[in-house]
Amino acid sequence: MLALDQVQAAMMQALDHGPEFLPDRLFAGAHARVLAGMKVHANTISHARLVALEDTFPRVLALLGQARFNEHSRLYIHQPGVTAKTLAGIGEAFPGWLATSDEAGAAVDLARFEWLWLEAYHARDAVPLRLADLAGLGEQALLDLAIAAHPSASIGTFDRSVHEAIGVEVAGLVEAPAILVVRPEADVLVSPASAAMRAIFATLKDIQVIGNLLGHFDEPDCKDRLSSDDFMAALIALLEAGALIRAERRQVE
Repeated sequence: MLALDQVQAAMMQALDHGPEFLPDRLFAGAHARVLAGMKVHANTISHARLVALEDTFPRVLALLGQARFNEHSRLYIHQPGVTAKTLAGIGEAFPGWLATSDEAGAAVDLARFEWLWLEAYHARDAVPLRLADLAGLGEQALLDLAIAAHPSASIGTFDRSVHEAIGVEVAGLVEAPAILVVRPEADVLVSPASAAMRAIFATLKDIQVIGNLLGHFDEPDCKDRLSSDDFMAALIALLEAGALIRAERRQVE
């Protein structure tokens, strides 16, 4: 008798590659009956995957319509590696699939936004560094402070149609150069992001000391040079959005 994990692996292999991959005597009964049962099971799993994609990308579904969205979804779930994903993670490569399918940029970028939103929702919790946390710090202590991006945060640039669609719900988003998505506490928040905010955030893939960051954006060869005032205004906006966390300085020394 096969162990449970072997049975599960055999079932998934048969569902993905065909009934010839089903081990003999795994099920009792005539071959035709076993095959019929596998077809029902496969249809159930396929339906669950399609529903998961609809739940992951509701705005894209509304934009494309049920028929076109399902056409993309049915082709997508048969791409290599997709069937191995959990239902929560099945949409990870869907924006890229839409792009390779010659779908309009509006749909591709809307899917990208929805996936970033879901990633923020599932990201690990972390205490955001707030502007109030800096109260009482002297100038040198502020410059010596090490910061990093909040694990749920992302700043992206999108097709203008995405700004317009989400801007119905978020003030200032239509005109903003970029969009910030973050879950500093219980809820995922969407905010407009300036070019300066995006430039600072792009450097925070690694932990940074504020003083080093300020110096970086003041260097003559920096393509995104910022005055100290513009730098501090963008830094404060990131703090107020909950997009930063405090880090240990020894990690950057």
